[in-house]
Amino acid sequence: MSDLFATFFPDKKSLSDFHMIFIASQDICSLILAWDDFDLTTHDKSPLYYVQIHRKVLGIFRLACENVLKTMRKGKETLLTLLEAFVYDPLIDWTVGGEVLAGSTFGNIPSVNNIKQSRKDLEKEVTISMFNVRCTEMKIEWNGNKNDILKEIAVILDKLQRWLETDLLISEQEDALQDLHQQMALVKEAEAHGTNKHPLYTLPARFDAYRNARDALRSAECDLRRLAADCETHLLTYGDCTSALDGQEPLNWLTELRAAFAEDSSGAIDVFDLVKEFLHNAGKDDVVTRCEESETEVSQLTQHHHASIQKCLQLLQEYKTLTSQCPKSYPDTHRACAYLKWTNYMLEHESAVACDLVYENFHKFLEALNQSKHAASFAVALDALFKETVTQINKLYEDLSGASDVQTLDKLYAAAASGISTFLGCEKNADSAIKFVIASELLVLNRNFLTLETAAHRSGEWLITLTTRDGDWFLDDLVLNSSRAVELINNLPLPCTEDHMLFYQIFNCVRISNNIYKGLQELYFNFHTIILPESMKKLQSEDLSLLQIMSELNKLLLSVGISVPDMIVQMVKILPCLLMQMEISPSFDFVLERVAKLKTGFLSLINGQTETLTSGRMLLMGFNGLFEKLTMEWNNLTNSLSSINLPNSWKKIDQVKDAKHISPHICNPKIHSLLEDIFLLKRLQAMSDFFNLSHEMCQSFTATTSVAYNDDQLLKPIRQFIADFISRQLLGITTEHIAYTVCYLLQNLGFDVVEEIEQKDIGAEHKVPLDDLYHKAGSIFLKQSLFSQNALSQASTLESNRKHAWVKIQETKKLQQKITLLQSTQLRLHTQITVLNFMYEENLAPFNVCNPVRSKFIIDLKSEFSTLKLLDEKLRQAADKQQTLIEKAHQRLNWAKGANPEVAEISTAFENTVKIKDNQLKTLEKISARISHICGVILRHELWRSHSLESKTLDKSFLSTFEKWRLACQYNSIKNDALTPTEESIMGLLTKELAEDPEWLDKISEKITTLITKAQNKLIDEKTNLFAINDSITPKMETLKDLYGVHCRLMGEVKNLVKSMTKIENYASNTHQFVMEYKEYMDRFALVFQKFKEYRRDSVNKTVDLLTYINAHTDKIYADLLALEGAKKRMGLVRQDGMCLESEVDGKGPQKQDSATATTREQQRNAYAMGVWRRVKLKLEGKDPDPGRKYSAQEQVDYVIREATSLDNLALLYEGWTPWV
Repeated sequence: MSDLFATFFPDKKSLSDFHMIFIASQDICSLILAWDDFDLTTHDKSPLYYVQIHRKVLGIFRLACENVLKTMRKGKETLLTLLEAFVYDPLIDWTVGGEVLAGSTFGNIPSVNNIKQSRKDLEKEVTISMFNVRCTEMKIEWNGNKNDILKEIAVILDKLQRWLETDLLISEQEDALQDLHQQMALVKEAEAHGTNKHPLYTLPARFDAYRNARDALRSAECDLRRLAADCETHLLTYGDCTSALDGQEPLNWLTELRAAFAEDSSGAIDVFDLVKEFLHNAGKDDVVTRCEESETEVSQLTQHHHASIQKCLQLLQEYKTLTSQCPKSYPDTHRACAYLKWTNYMLEHESAVACDLVYENFHKFLEALNQSKHAASFAVALDALFKETVTQINKLYEDLSGASDVQTLDKLYAAAASGISTFLGCEKNADSAIKFVIASELLVLNRNFLTLETAAHRSGEWLITLTTRDGDWFLDDLVLNSSRAVELINNLPLPCTEDHMLFYQIFNCVRISNNIYKGLQELYFNFHTIILPESMKKLQSEDLSLLQIMSELNKLLLSVGISVPDMIVQMVKILPCLLMQMEISPSFDFVLERVAKLKTGFLSLINGQTETLTSGRMLLMGFNGLFEKLTMEWNNLTNSLSSINLPNSWKKIDQVKDAKHISPHICNPKIHSLLEDIFLLKRLQAMSDFFNLSHEMCQSFTATTSVAYNDDQLLKPIRQFIADFISRQLLGITTEHIAYTVCYLLQNLGFDVVEEIEQKDIGAEHKVPLDDLYHKAGSIFLKQSLFSQNALSQASTLESNRKHAWVKIQETKKLQQKITLLQSTQLRLHTQITVLNFMYEENLAPFNVCNPVRSKFIIDLKSEFSTLKLLDEKLRQAADKQQTLIEKAHQRLNWAKGANPEVAEISTAFENTVKIKDNQLKTLEKISARISHICGVILRHELWRSHSLESKTLDKSFLSTFEKWRLACQYNSIKNDALTPTEESIMGLLTKELAEDPEWLDKISEKITTLITKAQNKLIDEKTNLFAINDSITPKMETLKDLYGVHCRLMGEVKNLVKSMTKIENYASNTHQFVMEYKEYMDRFALVFQKFKEYRRDSVNKTVDLLTYINAHTDKIYADLLALEGAKKRMGLVRQDGMCLESEVDGKGPQKQDSATATTREQQRNAYAMGVWRRVKLKLEGKDPDPGRKYSAQEQVDYVIREATSLDNLALLYEGWTPWV
């Protein structure tokens, strides 16, 4: 072959000699050999000289290729596994260049690309790829080891449980045998002393008293257990009934009823309508009459029954809604719960002392039911708040009735706006007049607005109490003024063009600041109407999820080691230092660290550690969302303020200077960041304070204290936050930009504001009055005839009309909003009063502060329950009568079928109708029975809670059972004191006949001897059984130890790789978690073999605990290790498209790799390398070039040779073997 090569290539200075490739094929071993010492970076498309060789040896080459392909197909699984590791080999660089070509170099020889991956990146990828390879290699053995371990552990646990049971039997048998030996010793001692010379001889005389005491105790115990069983059964049944009401069952009942009676509603005929004519023709008019009467009766009873079911369901739903808002501890105060607890306690402690303790608790329980002063005072306070709220609502409704409705005012506003539109379209220079009038309105508005903001600024810490002349909170006036400014600016006839870009930038600041004011109002409104009532409802019902959130929030605030108010004070002190660029104390860094810790902890609290969202976390997220919206708008405002470029002279305007005097420096990045932290702390403090206040108030439902907060107290944390937010971050910004808007309007109308300010004598205060500029501009505009006095007056009148309509609309909306807020309070207080009255009705009855809720419910439910039962019975009787008539009619139809074929059709239709009616009655009966059961259980439950005959009967039953048990315990304790334990055991062997036998002691001795023999035999059997279990456990433990060794060997193959993966960012979290769980798992596994060294009960119990843990966690440990392999999958396998040079498309040579390509070289390399792997896989599966069909080896070789001899592809051979794959 070398001679042949030399013949065809005499001149080595040809075009392609810079990169000589020697091809030789060997048919025997199916190898293709090549040597290649250089990387070629110059490419051409011309045919190479060695194509002649290729064609002359084509037969051998083709056969060699086919043999190679067939051989590789046989071992494709092994080849693909090795190739995957080969792809990630650190000695091979697969970096893709800008020409979408791959260079392949070995032994760290540089490739075609100049950019190399760092060693750290290579180590990461090698770790991941090797881990994946190891997992793939050992997956079958790994899972097999898991199954073997689980199988062995299950067998060992079963044997250990049998060992424990057998050991317990042995222990009990040994104790019994020891007791029998003591009895025998006492009998022998008595025999040795002689007849009637030992106390044992008095046992027959004391037998009757002993038997009476024992029988009394057993009888009392039986009664006590029966009472406990009744209470427990009732409580379990009551729980099932309330759970049914909680779920979808009531809805399913109604749906089932509607479906069953759907045909009646669609006009279905009655049962006997089909046979009336037949019976009439048969001369059975009396039967027809009875059928009609029966049908009418059943129909009416069915309707009444259906209505009764509806009423019962409504009562039950109201009951469930009410009880769901009671504290979770409230059911524990029921008689049945108390009696069940006390009876179990007495059964557990068979003593008179336990009985005395229960009797004391019983008296306390009755006193608590009859006396609850805190509930009365709480109810009185809630009732006073409720009545005050109702009075305020009535007054507001009176005010609202005197105002026009919103629809009328909207029409009035629309008419005013239409008048202005007409004026702008008809009057010359009307737009200038409107602009000037709006400027005047803005000027007056801004003056008042600034006065209000100045008052708010001067209020300082008392801003929370600042109110308007009407008694409203100051926020309402700020929102009204801000909204009015936006309304006026919106009405300006200015087109949105680049000429007015400055105006719209200014307007954007006014609009965003107005959004913030509205956001604060929405925060207050949504908190009042949503967060407050929902939190109260959950806290008074002792919702565990919200209580846990509260606890975690309070712990978070305490965990930083410094109180939130102190941190806020220290951070506020830093603001002036940042503004004046003064040196800041190092202690400030400590505060910032605490704030950062709070931020992280709060984010973790909001996001949660579980995928399931609890109701408490959802409430916290909704609460926090109200604040987040404000933060977003505030950041938008900061960005807008920073982007405005205003004339410096405008800042000399008096209103601008006054506004700047009170406005915060939020555009300073450091101050902005600090304010964000401050108000995050204020947010957390507001949340914590509100939850604590609400919790304290809701504890009055169960605690011995009474705390009733009004709305002002409950809303104080949120009001404080809003007041601080306005004073620290918002004051002055709106008024400053309204003044800029007036300046812009005057400038736009032709008045040179900048020039006038520069010429103006600004005086000592360095202020230019905006009023003076406005009046001067007005005089100039009139002189220049920019608009006439008449047009100005007309524009002023039209704008005044629109303002009047707008103000009236806002007043009406304000009244409606106040009513909504108070109605929310009214509903919350009414619910709380109802729940309190339901819980403490007997205690509150003497105070006449509430309506009797529970008594009314009991009366209504008892009435409907009785009605339902009565209707059940009547309907059943009516259905039985109707069934008799149906059978008679059916019998006559069967007789007439033979003579008249038409009767058969009537008979079939009659049977179908009867089936429908039967189905309706069965459905009604089934649902009625279920509802009757629930009504009966709930009625019994509430009657037992109330002062009723049923509750008194239950109390008497408990007291009689208690007294019987107490006497039996006292009598039994006296008799037991007279007997030693051994004598008592012998007494248990005595019978009445034996006690009268003179030779009773000898017979007792014989009986004890027999018992000892049986006990010894049983003990020997059990010990033999225990030894057999021991022998079976030992080899199983050895097998488990061997499996443990296999596990350690398999884990040792990836242990170092897992350790390295803990340092890889994308894998660190999952791997750390796995490592911690695996360490605990292996510690338990190792302890199994350490603890189980000898068969002792404590060692076996410890081993059982360890094996139970291992059995429960084995599946997870084994699965988690394999899951690490797929935790962060590599990029998807991409078909390699780089079959030719990109430079060939545009006619240019290879381009230098740009920076963007350099930053993503890792992704390119992975995509290219895995693309090669995928193409190899497709070839070995016979699915290349078309994945849609399967090719033979010959077809694939033909395709490759055809591609290799193509002029477009031939030059790719210079770049190595990968492009051909």
